[in-house]
Amino acid sequence: MKNTDQVATTKIYLATSYFNPTQIQRVEDALLALEKNPTVGIVHQPFDFQYKDASINSDPEGIFGSLEWQVATYNNDVNAVATSDVCVALYDMDEIDEGICFEIGMFVAMKKPVVLLPFTTKENDAYEANLMLARGVSSWLKPNDFQPLETFNFNHPMAQPVVPFKVI
Repeated sequence: MKNTDQVATTKIYLATSYFNPTQIQRVEDALLALEKNPTVGIVHQPFDFQYKDASINSDPEGIFGSLEWQVATYNNDVNAVATSDVCVALYDMDEIDEGICFEIGMFVAMKKPVVLLPFTTKENDAYEANLMLARGVSSWLKPNDFQPLETFNFNHPMAQPVVPFKVI
């Protein structure tokens, strides 16, 4: 039936930290998992679309970090959020990134689903999730587990509101 068929039409915005080798590897693992998902059409990974190809590791025009780069990067990310259907957030519980929190907030404000995959190095009971994040996220996945990204139905993202951490 048309209303339950899985179709590769969903545009995913992959919100993630990208500041160390572990975080960069998570992006690769998430992209591999999402590639297998029959409901995913496009994955927008912001670090693939750097203004004038400027990044922390490559700055051909010497503009990385400048006001021009900041404004363009912000606007490009806001536009990508606006044109995406769902946010998949790779959320590092050990190194909180305000940028991801901001992106999640934009999705919540636009009434678009947020699927959060948390990453932890300690037992779940060692963490606390802020109530604004805990209640803003539509679906919490099991920490450190990419497999659900392969099968999650992004065409019909059903809420999974159980937070695997204490909520404060």
